Amino acid sequence: MPSVLVLSGPNHGFDKSAPIIHDFLSKQGDVSATLTDDKAILASPALSAHDVCVLGSGFTRRERQADGSSKLVNELTDAQAEGLFAFVRGGKGLIGIHGTGWWIGGEAVNLIGGHANWHPPGLEFSVHIDDPAHPAMQGLGDFTVQDEIYMSAWDPSIHVLATATWSEKKHPVAWTHAYGKGRVFYTALGHGPGTFGNPEVQKMISNAARWASGN
Repeated sequence: MPSVLVLSGPNHGFDKSAPIIHDFLSKQGDVSATLTDDKAILASPALSAHDVCVLGSGFTRRERQADGSSKLVNELTDAQAEGLFAFVRGGKGLIGIHGTGWWIGGEAVNLIGGHANWHPPGLEFSVHIDDPAHPAMQGLGDFTVQDEIYMSAWDPSIHVLATATWSEKKHPVAWTHAYGKGRVFYTALGHGPGTFGNPEVQKMISNAARWASGN
């Protein structure tokens, strides 16, 4: 039974979504889920007890400065980031949610397989399943969400699983990516907790957890 660590945190509002993800994963008969908001686990040997990490609080955050401006700062320490990279590189799995691909660079981009730094205002849109045969998309049909569509740049090696159309162009909203010996599933969906109440999204994330674990 794959062990899935759901790492919560207030950045990108993921502390509101993480408990929902943990709840529906825990109801799967073949997945063991653990919820924590302690980022120190990423730099701890305890991380190795898990097969997959769900990360939605990301790698960077905006921090208000004394003069009223905002500055982009790291959400994870160097040790925590390297712990996550090593975890996946060594053969484990990652499910990256929404803001985990927002305003990132360097090794984080290599891990996720892409990134974004702009999106139109949130809207209701349809998600099209481009590869229904992939294990992460098994049993899913096209669905509608109220969310943000990231304008992403991505590595040509990613495998696009689902897209959304904005301004007459298709944009990837779910993909898989190999990182070392590990498996990465990333979805740009998940700006708010409402997305994770969608049964199709719950099915997608649950499938992705199994796939990322190697099962």
